[in-house]
Amino acid sequence: MHHGATLEQINNALIIKGLELGFLDLMKKEYSDLTPLLTETFEYDAESQRFFIRKNQKFKTHIDVRLRVRYYVLAMLTRAGHEKIYPTFDEIVLHILPLLKNGITPEKQTILRVLEDIGEHVPPDKWKLRTKGQTRMFD
Repeated sequence: MHHGATLEQINNALIIKGLELGFLDLMKKEYSDLTPLLTETFEYDAESQRFFIRKNQKFKTHIDVRLRVRYYVLAMLTRAGHEKIYPTFDEIVLHILPLLKNGITPEKQTILRVLEDIGEHVPPDKWKLRTKGQTRMFD
């Protein structure tokens, strides 16, 4: 079932994911026009106006591992904050590593740097999302 997707369908799906994971503003800044990325990565059928994965090629992600770590840590800490739960560093690592399995696996130090950028240490060994005015999404 290789039906492909139109630019509008891809854009809509990315907007929904961006809203769910809290990175819509960053995505709009970095990828204001998806067309060049899509035409470079996928096969385009002008008649149906759909993009397809090229034959004999697997889907690859081009999103930097540090950025993907940031999305997942942000989503986890946001959800945990709503539930008034503060995870430990090890719990954060165990939660996000399976989510990153289709790409490069980051070192724990990379995850810690991202966590220090957007999180706040809660003694003795827990983390929470920084208050809104303190979160630095864009370095």
